[in-house]
Amino acid sequence: MVRAVVARAEGGRLRVLGRGETGLAADAIAGGLVVEPEAVTRAVASALGAAERGVVSDRTVIAIDGDDMRTYHVKTPFEREESATPIVRAEADRAVREAREDAARVAQTAVADDPALRGFATARLTDSIAALVLDGRELDSIEGYHGRALEVHTDVAVAPLVLSGAALATVAARRHPMAVPGVYALARIVAASGVADAGIVRVGADMTALAIVRERRVVGTRMFGLGRDEFTGRDEARDDDAKTWAEIVALPLADGAQPPERWLFIGVPEALLALPNALAKIVGEARGNAARIGPLTPSVTSRIFSDVPLNAEDLVAAGAAALATEVYT
Repeated sequence: MVRAVVARAEGGRLRVLGRGETGLAADAIAGGLVVEPEAVTRAVASALGAAERGVVSDRTVIAIDGDDMRTYHVKTPFEREESATPIVRAEADRAVREAREDAARVAQTAVADDPALRGFATARLTDSIAALVLDGRELDSIEGYHGRALEVHTDVAVAPLVLSGAALATVAARRHPMAVPGVYALARIVAASGVADAGIVRVGADMTALAIVRERRVVGTRMFGLGRDEFTGRDEARDDDAKTWAEIVALPLADGAQPPERWLFIGVPEALLALPNALAKIVGEARGNAARIGPLTPSVTSRIFSDVPLNAEDLVAAGAAALATEVYT
């Protein structure tokens, strides 16, 4: 399924104006890679047309999750010599620019050291400013504030060029599109809606994508090739399969810390409740207390309000729209 939303930023929140969806053949996209470009392009155009309702959008962003996509969270510190003077626009812009350059170098080094990506051409999808922290205070804007210790948190997303290029080609005619990892976009809107610490898990037909949120920041993402289709027809092995799946999800991600207590799921039908149940057992054992496992519904994402009905799967597209509209800035 291709899902599309059209939205705009209003007062620090995202207002969804329209949505559309178009079905796809099961093999049109495999593991996040566009296999049938003509069919996918038609589906994207159809879904966007339904969402736009005749009013052409200004920017287009496509959210994808696929093998070997990475998101790196980089914290760049700055020590201000004149802490008693207010921060001006030029200083703020310079800090953000240098933080992006630093994050790009960190991501480049991490990709070079990653055995799964070594030897493959990759593309940087986005470098999004996740937080501005001045003397321990997180601020929407640092201009006009006094302080000495400034930290700029930057999220850098990287994907194999063959995957990102094929995805972007489906909307190439639409005003210089950009791409973002779908689970990152989803986790970012969850974090911006006030969820401080959680694991965000989206189970697709042939992929599982997860993100970890700590202190309202997305500290890392992971995708792997086990989705709903893999469990079809394996009822007798369901519990063993679920345990294997849950062990992968619970692997330490990014900061190496223990798994969060709260986990939010999208894409898990009632027949596959063994998956979150197995994860709850592993997380509970690791933490020494019961895990909180539940569905991720539109009611969780308070940063979004909509003129049209939204379901949970639409939140991925809405999260991507939030990045494109710079609603967090």
